Amino acid sequence: MLRVEAWDVHGRLSALGVTEQGLSDAVRRGYLAYSNCTANHPPLIPAIWAWGETVRALREYLLPLGWTRSDEGNYSLVVNPSGETAIVVATGDEGTGRAEASPSTKAPKGPNTIYAIAANQLQLNLFVESPPFPAAAKPSDARDEKVTWFLLFHRATSEVRCELSLPSSIGTDRKIDGWRERILLGSIPLDSNFVEVTPPALPDITIDVKRKT
Repeated sequence: MLRVEAWDVHGRLSALGVTEQGLSDAVRRGYLAYSNCTANHPPLIPAIWAWGETVRALREYLLPLGWTRSDEGNYSLVVNPSGETAIVVATGDEGTGRAEASPSTKAPKGPNTIYAIAANQLQLNLFVESPPFPAAAKPSDARDEKVTWFLLFHRATSEVRCELSLPSSIGTDRKIDGWRERILLGSIPLDSNFVEVTPPALPDITIDVKRKT
């Protein structure tokens, strides 16, 4: 299912306990971390910082609303108050945020994502071929009970596109290749326009200067 219309996006996100503004702000903070890197940073740092700052911003948005963070198995999630829904952050390919395309994760995923998608299949009664399970790092029972959504973001030339989507299958290349539901979020435009920041109005402060006697 693809959700594009504003009313549909708003309603579905509200049912999940999140807002488009909150998710987009998290992605925007990740991009700012990415854009603040220079040629003097190690090549892998910009992408890592973008992902890490997006995770941090998502948690800072949701934790005050009763969500909790989980890093079990070094798999960074944020989990809703009932423990039934989780969100993970990932970089998507060029299909991310485009209604006419089917996105995939940019990089192959590990055992935690494979098991999360298997749990989605189980929870949503999806009768599809099971993904190839690794021999190690089996998930906990708690994770089996979650439905895990992906906050995907993709940096294009003039915008950052993002979506909150529910994966249903993963290919032999360990990239997600199927989605039960996709909620497209508004793109974040990238341009060279300067943003004028107006300082808040403060009362004038009068300092009496007296000659020391």
